[in-house]
Amino acid sequence: MTFPKYSYDPDLPLAATLVETAETHRVGFFLNLLMKRSRPVMLVGGAGTGKTVLMNSLMTKLGDDYNVALVPFNNYTSSMMLQAVLEKPLEKKAGRNYGPPGSKQLIYFIDDMNMPEVDEYGTVAPHTLIRQHID
Repeated sequence: MTFPKYSYDPDLPLAATLVETAETHRVGFFLNLLMKRSRPVMLVGGAGTGKTVLMNSLMTKLGDDYNVALVPFNNYTSSMMLQAVLEKPLEKKAGRNYGPPGSKQLIYFIDDMNMPEVDEYGTVAPHTLIRQHID
């Protein structure tokens, strides 16, 4: 397996640099398969392992058939804020149906899912909303 030769770009921040390896190609292959089948994907790993950089790299390679909505989580993310962000890229289709503009497919890229605050009952309201959306 051969990879493109890495060349350093001084204008690109180091945190956004992706050095292609066998592992990034493997993960990218499976991510593409899952995205083509409209399956949810979650990358899990420690801080600084390149999850966001890998996803950003894959998102830039998508064709014009896709819209990508970035959903960054932080400590103050609530379910109301999340719902507003999820609804923003949608347009009314027919009746009570909403969807992405035209015939495009919409991909929500949720970054830093672990950030919202845990409430007194041990739950995270934005996670519950995402779970309802997936089910």
